Amino acid sequence: MTTRSTTPEPFAGGYVDAPAIHRERLSPQQIAGRSCCWCSGTPNPRFPVRILRDDVLLACTPCASLYGVPAVEPDR
Repeated sequence: MTTRSTTPEPFAGGYVDAPAIHRERLSPQQIAGRSCCWCSGTPNPRFPVRILRDDVLLACTPCASLYGVPAVEPDR
């Protein structure tokens, strides 16, 4: 059994049929992580979506499930 000592990084490219994210088309709430990057619903911090280099947005639970965004558990 293998355990991880660090939180895995979110990755782009593994999402299934997810609409493209264009930063210039996002609302200030989506950019700040207060809304889902796809549907503007309530985001879940367990589902970060990396879009460019160090730019990370958040997905809501339904969008994460629909598009295959992996959950990231917070460090304890």
